[in-house]
Amino acid sequence: MKQLAFILLFIFGISILKAQEAWLSTPESINQFREQVESIKPDKTQFEITVVNKTIPLPGRKIDIRIYKPKGRSLKPTLIYVHGACWVAGSLDSHDEICRYLTVQSNVNVVAIDYRLAPEHKFPTAHNDVYDATQWLWDNATELGLSTAQFAIAGESTGAYFTAATALKARDTKGSPKFSFQLLVYAALDGGGASWTECKDLYFNDVKDVRSTYGSPLWSNKLSGLPPTYNIYGEYEISRAEEELFMRKLKDANVNSQSFMNEGVGHDVVNWLSVENVTPAHLKAIAYIKEGFKLD
Repeated sequence: MKQLAFILLFIFGISILKAQEAWLSTPESINQFREQVESIKPDKTQFEITVVNKTIPLPGRKIDIRIYKPKGRSLKPTLIYVHGACWVAGSLDSHDEICRYLTVQSNVNVVAIDYRLAPEHKFPTAHNDVYDATQWLWDNATELGLSTAQFAIAGESTGAYFTAATALKARDTKGSPKFSFQLLVYAALDGGGASWTECKDLYFNDVKDVRSTYGSPLWSNKLSGLPPTYNIYGEYEISRAEEELFMRKLKDANVNSQSFMNEGVGHDVVNWLSVENVTPAHLKAIAYIKEGFKLD
């Protein structure tokens, strides 16, 4: 059974735990949180599919990725998936089940990207890891049996934050990936906002980082030219205002965008990751993926 503090954190928001000063304030509490995130993964998967682990070379470092392929030999769309967990936790293993679910139910290739975690690695380390790994996948798609004609990016929580930042940087960078869409689930979009401050303070060095070009997607100077954007958020999550404002700004910038509110939940990532029960968020994500890739 998941520890009570962990459930409260994700379902009702960090504000409930602010009185507990030890949370993420010591190496021991950070390690405990990391263990809790890893424990979300079920002991046995529901989805037996082909999975390939690979370490890819990037400038000055190597990053792990995991490729999930559905049945069939035809070239299928590619969905990059970026894990969340508060900038400080999460891995390919902790998010394995949700990637399997998205692969099977959408019938697309899912590629999960790992990145270096805070506080050991501060801004812009994870930004660069996610963007550079995505660029590498785009450049090497043919050898990997991945489609670039249908190529999209998704993530939950912090992973959705990196998704949005990557979409912005790709728009601004010559030769970058061309995304069919981006899918944001339970997103954190403001590096300096009131939500998730305990986590953000462990990643960002200062206000300069937060207000840098890709530090806070919500406050980007320019949102036009982004790919179609789908957003799934919880009715009671503390980052809801960020998500709603971001979507409003996208529409003002003439970006095709759609939102879905998962009623009666907060930052419901425990259910999202474990897939112990299929939730409305799961079903809507599959519908958005199929719509974004124009699949039957």
